[in-house]
Amino acid sequence: MKKTREKASAELEEEEQAFEQIRLENAELIKEFASWMHNQGASQRTLCTHLPNAAFYIHKFLLYEQSLRAHEGVGSIGRYLGYWFIRKDPIATPGTVKTTATSLVKFYSFLVEKGLVTAEQLGGMRKMIRAQMGHWQERARRYNNPAITDPGKI
Repeated sequence: MKKTREKASAELEEEEQAFEQIRLENAELIKEFASWMHNQGASQRTLCTHLPNAAFYIHKFLLYEQSLRAHEGVGSIGRYLGYWFIRKDPIATPGTVKTTATSLVKFYSFLVEKGLVTAEQLGGMRKMIRAQMGHWQERARRYNNPAITDPGKI
């Protein structure tokens, strides 16, 4: 019993160290993303819009259930914008769903330039966003509608 507990404790400590390493990597990526956007000529207002959106995605969502690095999350945009973001972010509206999608396209464009994501992956993400945006926005609208009390209708 004691060995089992020690093994579980050691595994938990390893997971926590891996989680912390990813958080540090993510923080560095956000700094680099800010510089990249600034070098692209982004205004302070644009930076203030897109940086928090990208940071929320990689710091909260990608580390919520699994410990995914930012580049590993390129295929998770649909689950994020279509479900998780709408339920977990108190400011999720049809407009913020669209703005957040734009932020993530910019962030993953940056990761393409860094060589962490392929242009094909980014293209697939853009294609999914175009195909699903209306559905995600409608889901956000329904989620924020106090008249809809049946979760099955969201």
